[in-house]
Amino acid sequence: MPHQVSLGDDDTAVRRIRRELARLEALARRRRMRTWIARVTRGLAGAGGSFAVMVKLKVAGSLGGKLVLAALVGLGVALPMVVLGVLALAVLVLAIVQCDPGGGSDCPGDCGRRNARRERLTGLIDERVSWLASRDGPAPCRAPDRDRARARRRRWE
Repeated sequence: MPHQVSLGDDDTAVRRIRRELARLEALARRRRMRTWIARVTRGLAGAGGSFAVMVKLKVAGSLGGKLVLAALVGLGVALPMVVLGVLALAVLVLAIVQCDPGGGSDCPGDCGRRNARRERLTGLIDERVSWLASRDGPAPCRAPDRDRARARRRRWE
């Protein structure tokens, strides 16, 4: 959802910020679309695979039972946070009844880095929208990370 800011004059800084804002919002939209497609694909693959295994091994008695179990596995593969929430609820219930389910594990991979990138993108979008609305002070910096990346490349050359 692009931000609509009505402005009277179009100097170069305003045009540049509008262009950057449109580019940043397009990046955010593409990231949301990739996330959605990945979740749907993982969910369908998980559901299909688990259904095939249940049919082959005759895990559930009826076709309906197999479909329900396959859907639950597919949901777990597509939305791991839902499964983590259910597991957290199960751990809470087990803790209440004095059962020790064992230790938990941290987030594998680089979950913090992805969240930091998403927050940075949101911050850049908000910064440009607020500057376009108020135009207080100088225009936001073009791309400070590009300058740092260029400096890093120069060091290695």
